[in-house]
Amino acid sequence: MVSSPGSLSVQQKLALASLCLEKARGAKDSELALQLCDGAEAALSGIKSSQRKALMASKEDEDQALSERIATSYINLGTLQSSLGSSDKTQANFKKAVQWG
Repeated sequence: MVSSPGSLSVQQKLALASLCLEKARGAKDSELALQLCDGAEAALSGIKSSQRKALMASKEDEDQALSERIATSYINLGTLQSSLGSSDKTQANFKKAVQWG
């Protein structure tokens, strides 16, 4: 479980979230899958609002692509949580995707 991804870079937090989502999709145990989703959510939530604002304001293609990948990760997280019956978190993650996209 991801407890404090605070010292990681934005790219590392995204990579950690992606890894958690990949493992959650392959988990046969729904409780384990939900825990992995929580890990992905913790990694993505570890991206500070100041970092988000800087990425969103940037005109660099690399920063815009990173923002899009984060938005996609939030969509994937919400979709997976929905399929696992955790609809309370689903809508919150879809809203976060909109903020990033």
